[in-house]
Amino acid sequence: MIRITTVLAILSLSLVQMSSAMAQPPPKDPNNYVPGLGDLMGSLQVQHGKLWFAGEQHNWLLAAYAVDAVKEGIADMIVLRPRYKGESIVDMLTLLTAKPLQDLDEAVEAEDSALFIQAYDLLTEGCNVCHSNHDYGFIAIQRPTAPAWTNLRYRP
Repeated sequence: MIRITTVLAILSLSLVQMSSAMAQPPPKDPNNYVPGLGDLMGSLQVQHGKLWFAGEQHNWLLAAYAVDAVKEGIADMIVLRPRYKGESIVDMLTLLTAKPLQDLDEAVEAEDSALFIQAYDLLTEGCNVCHSNHDYGFIAIQRPTAPAWTNLRYRP
């Protein structure tokens, strides 16, 4: 009798575990994974912060690297998430980032702190305009006050 009870208990537990496993969605196929827009924006925010501290410390090589990383992040969004809420990501991002990124390139090339700050703030404003226009105004980007990465040397 004890043996039958034990077998029934094990079978019941197995059925509960199987039904729980079947209720969960299958894992995403890593070969077809596409990050969400929030994930892409989060990566972009990291580069945005890195860019600020590189420019603030006049580390123009790191600033150039960060500008390229921001451009790459935007390009990823355009390719991986070309539409958002029925609108073209391409149009939004081009409208709001093309000029500031061009100005950032020029500021970094010229090692011009004043132009860098102006272009950086314009890029930041573009992010916030987009967020506000799409009911995400509560995600307000600003100049960072402390580096996210403390193991990166920002001074040249």
